[in-house]
Amino acid sequence: MAENGKSFLIDTTKCFACRSCQVACKQWNELAAEDPVPTNRGTYENPPDLSHTQWLLIHFKETERDDGSIAWNFVRNSCRHCIDAPCKQQAEHKDSIVIDEQTGAVLFQEGTKNESFERIRQACPWNIPRQGPDGRLYKCVMCVDRVHNGELPACAKACPSGAIQFGDRQEMLDAAQARLVAIRPDFPDAAVLDRNDVRLLILLGDRESMHKMQVEAATA
Repeated sequence: MAENGKSFLIDTTKCFACRSCQVACKQWNELAAEDPVPTNRGTYENPPDLSHTQWLLIHFKETERDDGSIAWNFVRNSCRHCIDAPCKQQAEHKDSIVIDEQTGAVLFQEGTKNESFERIRQACPWNIPRQGPDGRLYKCVMCVDRVHNGELPACAKACPSGAIQFGDRQEMLDAAQARLVAIRPDFPDAAVLDRNDVRLLILLGDRESMHKMQVEAATA
């Protein structure tokens, strides 16, 4: 078992929401366009939610800091690839959700069509899994096919700002800590969310509550 495995580091202070990661995820995994096509909702955020063909989504939110300045915050929503995955714990069939030996990625298999969608979805703290018309459950797969061949996940490869890093878990944890030290003079509330529990390490600049509201609103 890859106890250390791999991890992402998502640095929201470097993200400018170009959504290259969303496009790359769609392209590499050959995911269909959203149907029906999302309509304009008065935001650049698009589409409005994850789906069985949308495994990665950048959420947009304009917020106000304590000093009155405006923060235009972006945060990634996708599977966190939990170290001790609640979805796997709740699966009724042993092999429907597996942990990749090399990376630690949490992978949904064909057998998830025999699982209770609501049971698996409710087990996820971030409301990530989505069910396709074939009954199977879908989400980010960490591009394990690419990683097994020495390549970066498609999202990390496509990111032009360096906001998405990917590598050995300890390397990413060290990079996250070094980045926190570097940005604290400008971002005193900077933090890395759930670093002990997940493989998608999200580094925030603004206080956690601002970003938490964003994710909760998106997954309500």
